[in-house]
Amino acid sequence: MESTKADGHNPLATAGFCSRVFFWLTPLLHLGHKRRLEESDMYGVVPEDRSQTLGEALQRLWDHEVKKATKELRKPNLTSVLIRCYGRSYAAAGLFTFTLEAIKVIQSLLLGKIILYFENYDPDDRRSLCTVCVYAAAMSLSAFALTILQHLYFYQVQKMGMRIRVAMCHMIYRKALALSSESMGQTTTGQIVNLLSNDVNRFDEITLNLHYLWVGPLQAMVIVFFLWYEIGPTCLAGVAAVALMLPVQTWFGKLFGIFRSKTSVFTDNRIRIMNEVVSGVRIIKMYAWEKPFSALVTEVRRKEIRQILYSSYLRGLNMASFFASSKIIVFITFTVYALLGNAITASSVFVTVSLYGTIKLTVTLFFPLAVEKVSETAVSVQRISSFLLLEEVERKTSGLPLEGKEESSIEIEKLTCYWDKSSDAPSLQNVSVSVMSHQLLIVIGPVGAGKSSLLSAILGELPQDTGSLKVKGQLTYASQQPWVFPGTIRSNILFGRELNLQRYEKVIRACALKKDLELLPDGDLTLIGDRGATLSGGQKARINLARHDQEVKQHVSRCICGLLKNKCRVLVTHQLQHLRAADQILVLKEGHVTAQGSYSELCSSHPDTVSMLRSDEEQEQWARSADLDKLSLHSQKMNHSHGSHSSLLCGSLTACFLQVETVCTAAEESRMEGDVAGHIYLKYFTTGCSIVVLLVIVLLSVVAEVSRGSPASSIHTHTWSLTAVAVVFGYARSLVIFHGLVRSAQKLHNHMFSAVLRTPVAFFDANPIGRILNRFSKDISQMDSMLPITFVDFYQLFLQNVGVVAVAASVIPLILIPVVPLLFIFLYLRRFYLSTSRDVKRLESTTRSPVFSHLSSSLQGLWTIRAFRAEERLRKSFDAHQDLHSEAWFLFLMTSRWFALRLDSICSLFITFTTFGCILLRDGENPLNRCEIHENDGVKAESRRYTEIYEVYLIRCRRLSGTLRCDRRCAPASHNIRPVFRLQLVGTCASMRVLW
Repeated sequence: MESTKADGHNPLATAGFCSRVFFWLTPLLHLGHKRRLEESDMYGVVPEDRSQTLGEALQRLWDHEVKKATKELRKPNLTSVLIRCYGRSYAAAGLFTFTLEAIKVIQSLLLGKIILYFENYDPDDRRSLCTVCVYAAAMSLSAFALTILQHLYFYQVQKMGMRIRVAMCHMIYRKALALSSESMGQTTTGQIVNLLSNDVNRFDEITLNLHYLWVGPLQAMVIVFFLWYEIGPTCLAGVAAVALMLPVQTWFGKLFGIFRSKTSVFTDNRIRIMNEVVSGVRIIKMYAWEKPFSALVTEVRRKEIRQILYSSYLRGLNMASFFASSKIIVFITFTVYALLGNAITASSVFVTVSLYGTIKLTVTLFFPLAVEKVSETAVSVQRISSFLLLEEVERKTSGLPLEGKEESSIEIEKLTCYWDKSSDAPSLQNVSVSVMSHQLLIVIGPVGAGKSSLLSAILGELPQDTGSLKVKGQLTYASQQPWVFPGTIRSNILFGRELNLQRYEKVIRACALKKDLELLPDGDLTLIGDRGATLSGGQKARINLARHDQEVKQHVSRCICGLLKNKCRVLVTHQLQHLRAADQILVLKEGHVTAQGSYSELCSSHPDTVSMLRSDEEQEQWARSADLDKLSLHSQKMNHSHGSHSSLLCGSLTACFLQVETVCTAAEESRMEGDVAGHIYLKYFTTGCSIVVLLVIVLLSVVAEVSRGSPASSIHTHTWSLTAVAVVFGYARSLVIFHGLVRSAQKLHNHMFSAVLRTPVAFFDANPIGRILNRFSKDISQMDSMLPITFVDFYQLFLQNVGVVAVAASVIPLILIPVVPLLFIFLYLRRFYLSTSRDVKRLESTTRSPVFSHLSSSLQGLWTIRAFRAEERLRKSFDAHQDLHSEAWFLFLMTSRWFALRLDSICSLFITFTTFGCILLRDGENPLNRCEIHENDGVKAESRRYTEIYEVYLIRCRRLSGTLRCDRRCAPASHNIRPVFRLQLVGTCASMRVLW
């Protein structure tokens, strides 16, 4: 198959200036036009954009800031760190912004000079003709310069936003691996996922318009100067109207920050509940709890949507203000101008309107958008900063060198520990024990005795309150719940260590994995899905123990007392038959040591204790046999509580019943092909809006656009009514659209969650947690915020363009001559571009899911990762996932720039033709109509770009609709019918089926 990616080389790294601007991406678009793009076709990230490089650079500055703030007794400032790291590069992009806005002002002045020529037209004045041709040439060159500079600016700031986001994700993941147990109680998996999916995306958004906070006021002062020169003091009336909008926009910005903070809390809670639901879905289905959990998530989503609606209403008012401000400003200005007895001329009208149009974009769109994004980003920076300042786990108890066999590997003296210091009862109290380098210590006791807490203290996960604890040598840890990570079976066993084939074979045989590996299609190179979804519980347990050279049940003595006989071993178990092999036995109860010694010493000095433990063990074995289903479901709980990290000998129910275990193949994340079908558009709109509401939107839009009058004809008896109707209906249109689309997002989310909750358990085994959470975090977030904004932008610009072309064609029919061929060129470019853009966006979505899967898997096995000192290896894997996503994200940005550059270039060419055409045909038409076309050429390109952006965002809606069509064979049960349980174990895809 043809591919563009051989060794990860990115042609951008060696491209020249012209190639960077116009051509370097064209081969990829040609390939995407011929066939579907795959991951192997993506260009690799350049070295300076790699996750590890960016993350470590920002981490060094953050560590320095934390140390400095600690010395100065103040709180570390993450914003200042970002400014020190990226401030200079981003400041350089400000020169592009300043140049762009200066060219827009110059274009307005050039337009006035051209119109002035037509006002004073003299067929015999050849000198004036030469002068106006120079103005026309300058107008054309400025249009092309504006096109190139604009896209160079977007390239720089979007790349900067991506770099900040990637660096912040690296820091967040690094911090997540280092959180102490106390800090884990202050955050949730949902909050961490939300930080990685939503909060960091604010950096992609804020970089686009941040420079307008200083360029906007500067440009406004320059424009006021030229307006004064053009129409005198009358301009102050329009400027006053613009100035009145600034306090309102500032107030809106503060409200955005407030709503953003409240929304983040509900989003964190929703994602946390989603994570727990997916992790414990077997228990939910076992007890037919689908309806209660669906109601719980729906209620949290309702509260979240309430805050999103408030933000959406503000956005609607902001966007309506942008479109209404031109009518209000021009109306006020020329009303005052006419009342003062001044004559309205075409040149003064169009120069004024053009200058007001420029300041309108800056003051009522870019500046308010910058204020809004600053408010939202400030909230996200505060949330990220608070997370980065959480307490990290201390590493004081392990890693000391072990000098001799007779030396103690573990020394604990009068140790007291608390999981929660607010609680009166300690988890461990006055515990003392010493274990030599070759001894086996078995810890026993009833449930809640503190056995897991003791292991946690040895691992350094449970902070010490009093006493001492020393651990010498290297630690390994086998958790009570088997934990495996996505990868091959071999990589799970080796866990980053070098392969010693002879020892590897011994471990495989000792852990009873030999038969399993022979049955697997690729042996120990078989890929394991997220959470070990492709393996049975028994296989996961044996792989988990093989990682530590330990054994499963009948192989315990041969493994622990054979392969590991020269190691210091601590075994927490309820199986008392292994006590005879122990060098020491530690009996715990309620955190206290009730008995200690060898087996013979306990039998002679504490016979009551041994009898009691045997009685407890018999009761527990009876309970496990009576509640077999509950035991099988217990393994689905997440590894967050301190009471579930205890045993090196965790048996597996599946291993006892199955003689032959097969492997379920993990489902690859699908990528839909082709155009976004019409029924997706229809479903999106009708989910939140009835037919009546859609008709109301169309009516409001038609009235708002029909009520628009040209500036030259706006001074008449009906001016007040027409302006009022246009403004009021424009605001109503935006509010109704935002309300309907946010309601669509709410209902689509609820329908999707209900559909997911009703799917068979096999769906959750085949799909990683990260993939599911990606749908409910990133995709839902885009549907909540970006999709309504993009649609309103496209809708308003589209209606405006239709009106402009219709009016221009009715006055100058010849304008259709260049419009028709340009329309065909637009359609061809659109088709050529979308075939690649859709694939790139889908690749971006699918490559983002492994990032969340890796995070979720790491949090589940956090203690195992830290016990093996594997943080660096896991960070490198996370960076690799981020780099893959960055490849797709950067290509998505660049393909959008490729298309936008060509659209704007064609519009610039059209401006050139129409400008010189007006001069050549100067005897035929009213200059007023010609300039109306000039005023709207840029808007045409912008609206066509929004059609492509909107379709790309609708891909998310299409992905969510695909989730709605997942298998629903497990329908919710009626609580009035008594179920009959039948346990069926089919391969490794074991499921609890309920017969009604």
